[in-house]
Amino acid sequence: MSGSRRENVGYPECCEIECLSQEKLGRRDVIEAMRLIHDKKVAMCQELEDIADSLPAAVDALSCLSIAAKLLPALQRAHEYEEKVIFPAYEKLAASRGQTISTDRLRAEHISDECFAADLTGILLKIGHGGPVDQAETFGFMLRGFFDGLRRHVAFEDEHVVPAIRNKTLSNRNAVEGDSGLQQQHAGSG
Repeated sequence: MSGSRRENVGYPECCEIECLSQEKLGRRDVIEAMRLIHDKKVAMCQELEDIADSLPAAVDALSCLSIAAKLLPALQRAHEYEEKVIFPAYEKLAASRGQTISTDRLRAEHISDECFAADLTGILLKIGHGGPVDQAETFGFMLRGFFDGLRRHVAFEDEHVVPAIRNKTLSNRNAVEGDSGLQQQHAGSG
């Protein structure tokens, strides 16, 4: 396995995209949900990279159909969760620290990624259904441009958004545990 590929360890109940539903993500801790989203995105990037590496003659039609079926729906589900849950939490956290952080660029990348994914899906479906690989070099550049950008997006969130939210979550837990400890001390001393 390549070093850039992540296993979906700890997510045995997940199918390809159903685990990215708002309902199922909402049952998870926010950090765990982000980890799952990132794992799914990185796994799809690896699948697309494998296709790009197999161009032009050794493309697996079934692989093209498989990724085409899940690429756009998975991104849409992941983006919906990030935009409704993660980004507001990140912005609120920054505001509480007196910082101004905008997630506008990340939201714009979501739109761009979804449009790009729709274009790729059409080509992948055509190839998956036995169509020729037209302009293999151009298609390879398209695939690489998409998955490189998606990996950069995930890396940014891993480096900035997830740690900020994790640290806030930990400080909130420590405050609650500290308050519980103080309450226990007061109860024992009375």
